[in-house]
Amino acid sequence: QMDHDCFPPCISLSYGCEGTRLTAAPVLVPRPSLSLHPSQGVSLGDNVTLRCHLPWLAAWVWLYQEGGWPYKKGKKKDQDTAEFFISTLREHAGRYRCQYQVSWSEEASEKSDPVELVLTDLRYPPSSISLHPEQHVGTGTNVTIRCWNKDYGSTFLLHKDGSSDPLKHQNSSGGGTATFTLFGVTPADSGTYRCSLSPLALRLLVLTPLGTA
Repeated sequence: QMDHDCFPPCISLSYGCEGTRLTAAPVLVPRPSLSLHPSQGVSLGDNVTLRCHLPWLAAWVWLYQEGGWPYKKGKKKDQDTAEFFISTLREHAGRYRCQYQVSWSEEASEKSDPVELVLTDLRYPPSSISLHPEQHVGTGTNVTIRCWNKDYGSTFLLHKDGSSDPLKHQNSSGGGTATFTLFGVTPADSGTYRCSLSPLALRLLVLTPLGTA
């Protein structure tokens, strides 16, 4: 500001400042992915590996089973994958996710997309399957697939060879049967289909062996 009380004309300066607070933005840690090895055909008692793939080197990795306790794993040096080994029991069937934390931040990643561990109990007999129409199925046709198991009844699952997850599941009707309908089939529906069954005493992800194709 100009000071008119001084001679010769001069400018006097005044200084002031307001306090500021520096806040660091949270670190956005990329989400990991989770894979299962082997991904199909796992029977009770088999060994499986759940592998968490880490976009950033991680100091700590957690594996979560829905409805169960988390497993925590750390190593002396940072890692880009973490493996969890399971010798399967019935309670290990279910959906899993993983999560990680880097050594230089307190922020943890989001959990990965889930993978499903489906176990086969070989003590139970396989289910049978039938197809209608059986031959000369044209594009746009509705196809009916019937599954049955005369000894057990609960939830039937329909599988297609080459697909890791069941296509559909349905509670059985009387007589231990279930009927699935594929509406307006296309060439993408071509393939080999099989049925399995989750008996009443078992969880949905513990199944009887796959039946004949």
